[in-house]
Amino acid sequence: MPHLSFEYSPDLDSRLDLQAFARALRDAMVETGLFPLGGIRVRGLRCAVVEIADGAEPYGFIDMSLRLGEGRSAEERQRAAGHVYDAAEAFLRPRLEGLPFMLSLEIREIVAAFSIRSYSTVHGAIAARAGA
Repeated sequence: MPHLSFEYSPDLDSRLDLQAFARALRDAMVETGLFPLGGIRVRGLRCAVVEIADGAEPYGFIDMSLRLGEGRSAEERQRAAGHVYDAAEAFLRPRLEGLPFMLSLEIREIVAAFSIRSYSTVHGAIAARAGA
């Protein structure tokens, strides 16, 4: 269950192809080799209301949160975080060069005892497509 959510500042709607950004993040998650394909989710959430720093100009941001199920070592989590962050930066840097912008990523480990996920047909759909 690797779920990557990113909150972003409203100014980025007109500056970025956010669907392409989400795709780049998904691809980076696949490239780590740490996550089952059917469990990967990437979601972008536009922040309609923002006040940042001194409020003097529209500072842009993307704040990423990668939620993972238990069972990965600290080294695996660190490797995943580094790879995903590097992919995000590689996508954003040439598109936002010279603009005031902040990028961040936090990994959160989900405790299985407090997480309910029993209904999903995605894994079966992926398996069926692979067998077709």
